[in-house]
Amino acid sequence: MADEPEPGDRTSRPFTLYAVAQSVSSTGTWMQRLGIGWLAWDLTQSTSWVGAMALTEIVAALWVAPLAGVITDRSNAFRVNLLFQCCGIAVSLLLYAVTATGNMTIWLLWLLALADTTWQGLSQPARMVSVGLLAGRKNMARAIAASSIGFNVARAAGPALAGLIIVNGGPALAFLCAAGTFMAMIAALLHLRTYLDRPGAATGADILQDIVGGYRYIARTPAVATIFLLALAFSVFGRPFTELFPAIAGEMFGGGPTILSMLMSAQGVGALLGGAWMLRRRSLPALVRLTCLTGLGMAGIIIAFSLVGGANLALALIAAAGLCHVMCNIGMQSLAQLSSDISFRGRTMALYGLIFRTGPAASAAVIGAAAEWLGLQLLLGTAAGLCVAAFLLIMTRRHGTLVARTSGAPPL
Repeated sequence: MADEPEPGDRTSRPFTLYAVAQSVSSTGTWMQRLGIGWLAWDLTQSTSWVGAMALTEIVAALWVAPLAGVITDRSNAFRVNLLFQCCGIAVSLLLYAVTATGNMTIWLLWLLALADTTWQGLSQPARMVSVGLLAGRKNMARAIAASSIGFNVARAAGPALAGLIIVNGGPALAFLCAAGTFMAMIAALLHLRTYLDRPGAATGADILQDIVGGYRYIARTPAVATIFLLALAFSVFGRPFTELFPAIAGEMFGGGPTILSMLMSAQGVGALLGGAWMLRRRSLPALVRLTCLTGLGMAGIIIAFSLVGGANLALALIAAAGLCHVMCNIGMQSLAQLSSDISFRGRTMALYGLIFRTGPAASAAVIGAAAEWLGLQLLLGTAAGLCVAAFLLIMTRRHGTLVARTSGAPPL
């Protein structure tokens, strides 16, 4: 495997600045999502239309991810990031202008929501690869952990801020504030241009061939293929519990918004602790072991969660599941970048992002539909059991590919 040349150990300052700016930008993204959802409800009083707005993320992900990976591999990381942040500002300002003037319709809102999820999807692999460029190999896992902490802070702060803004100024103001948060990333990108302003590593002439070539590379590179099998098992069988929180709160505990909020808060606390733990430097073989153990741990915790009846114990288990979930995700994302050739890294991370965006949503939809007949607790426990079995099978047969790739590697 041919890796990019490393300019020696880097300080934490570049990727710390990037993580902070990305956290501010992500706060705006969550503000905008809540504003779009609330406006859909305000215009139609229909839960179906609210769900349709959330569906735009999956619709965009399915067609955007392959193209986004090729764009990232072919293009200058600085310019791609800058371009899509400007696209985000344009969408937010358009949402603001149409809403503030009273010309918003539900179909126009859906199209603008699709535009919003499209630019987010196109920029995702470039953002992920930029973390690696800023951190270098030795700080990769720590940089991704810092980004994860920022994301979880944004996921909590964004909706809370949007709620206050909508109550006092309406959804139009929330869209305008979201546009302002995207400026933080633009300022950081301009400051970090020295690290990111470099040509893309891929040189293919045909986009379709590049897309197919990316999938072939992943399938034919044992270490990368192993990570993707783990990610698929994790996303489909273990991860959907967070998407099912509303049903868990209602069916398993007979509660309402209060219980739902407590479940989400417990998961968020665990995620923050997991991200903080992953800031520690460790060897690559140790990262492989930790990734596998936390994936198994999360699935085991969900099995236990599906068997409990008390809310207090359930909240503690959800916090522990959130911790393991984030640690496993950071580990797999780090290993995916470290095991992939620089000329294929954008396409590798684009497919990784696609799995993590669509896998849990699709699985949650299937579990939610089947729960009408089989019960939510049984299905959650069964899915988690399948996650354990898949992890054990993959690691039994393919552990050597990751060990060989990481043997003797320097600490992260």
